[in-house]
Amino acid sequence: MVTAVQLPLDALSDGEIATVVGICGDCDCCNRLSEMGLREGIRVRMVKQGDPCILAIGDQRLCFRPEDDCSVIVELN
Repeated sequence: MVTAVQLPLDALSDGEIATVVGICGDCDCCNRLSEMGLREGIRVRMVKQGDPCILAIGDQRLCFRPEDDCSVIVELN
């Protein structure tokens, strides 16, 4: 049995693809991320690691800066 690896979104390397499995933190931050398309069940690809990092969600690109009051947990595909 293979166990899926879960980690913070900002721990992905360039080119890695993962599925968002959780967003924890301040409600305003979580709502803002959801409005930008970053929500549970969405597949993301790390385009460029860094602070901020660049994510691909479908055909769109999102500049993401991890915040202390909100964390995004992903599962490697």
